[in-house]
Amino acid sequence: MAPVTVMVDFAANPVCTGATADYTARTAPPDPISASAPLPVPFQGQGWRLSGTNRSDDLFIYVKCRLTGLEPLQAYKVGFAVSFVTDAPAGCVGVGGPPGEGVTVHAGATAQEPLTQLQNDGYYRVNLDRGNQSVGGTQSQALGHIANAVSTCSQRQFAAKSLGPAPLLLTQTDAQGGIWLHVGIDSGFEAYSEIYLRTVALTLNPLPP
Repeated sequence: MAPVTVMVDFAANPVCTGATADYTARTAPPDPISASAPLPVPFQGQGWRLSGTNRSDDLFIYVKCRLTGLEPLQAYKVGFAVSFVTDAPAGCVGVGGPPGEGVTVHAGATAQEPLTQLQNDGYYRVNLDRGNQSVGGTQSQALGHIANAVSTCSQRQFAAKSLGPAPLLLTQTDAQGGIWLHVGIDSGFEAYSEIYLRTVALTLNPLPP
């Protein structure tokens, strides 16, 4: 089988769901947003907004989308390329970490639906091995940070940025030929972060049975 490319275009209003993770009841973000939204000026059209204030020293804000039409129970190596809009400046000092380099974009694709669940230690976490902040896991990749090349530490300005493709990640579809994509920002910056996802391209390379 030949490689398959799947494009998720958030301007086309795909059916997706937003969620947050990596906090306790006491440190839950007061203002999380993971939803379709107009792109900020000077950009036009729709995107998917990921934003919120990190009060836990480790906040994950993500979107998940179920993708179908693939081969059932097929193993793939998948790569991700993400385009988004960000006003996070580069090379600046922030609480807990820098506002740009301290916030990492994660992406993964799994047969298992990503869910935020309460753990025994009182933390709400995603039920996947996705790593943490700048380090990826077996079910999610750390693609890079959100700092742009336009903003300054004193004056922010939104600019376009792209990340990926990163090294390929092993995954498998479910019995219906479906897979769950998740993309999010994992923050070590203990303040407010905001990006707008535009597209996510998945390249799925099938593995022999």
